[in-house]
Amino acid sequence: AETREVPIRVHCFEPSKSAYAILAKCADGLTRVTLNNIGLGREAGERLLFTDKPGSGLASLTKRRLDHFGVDFSGSETVTLDTLDNYCSLHEITHIDLLKIDVEGHELEVLAGGARMLREKAIRFVSFEFGGCNIDTRTYVQDFFYLFGDYDMRLARITPGGFWLEMGHYKEVYEQFRTTNFVAYLAPVK
Repeated sequence: AETREVPIRVHCFEPSKSAYAILAKCADGLTRVTLNNIGLGREAGERLLFTDKPGSGLASLTKRRLDHFGVDFSGSETVTLDTLDNYCSLHEITHIDLLKIDVEGHELEVLAGGARMLREKAIRFVSFEFGGCNIDTRTYVQDFFYLFGDYDMRLARITPGGFWLEMGHYKEVYEQFRTTNFVAYLAPVK
């Protein structure tokens, strides 16, 4: 296989065995990329990952109800989880420039498992999606405002056109369950 240099250090996490196989094939030959066949969460252990089909991008730690889309979430597999803090300690990671989270409604769980890194201001940017899966996990934009506010981080929305829209203070009108991309970032020191 051809070796391709990646200019940054990347750590990827995929708990599903079938999705991990796809990831491994795509990342074949990349240097400075570490693949992990685990997920990240609030605590280390094993959990059920529910899915509509092997390798699905809809797989979630919540058994989602998607009958209205004709999607049956009857499949599952047992997966391994670790915490972000444990992983960073084990791999001597002292800072993260960008933490990209796409965990189908379990973003707050991943962030809870990274509380030490957040408290130490060792994470500069956090990118995450918010949408329909947050209906199933009963999480709200408000939860993210308060969580990131506790760590002196601000929240911005990335619009479909690629614009950065500062969110300022929380407003209930932000509670729209359309897939939306957000970025939390460390507030500038004054």
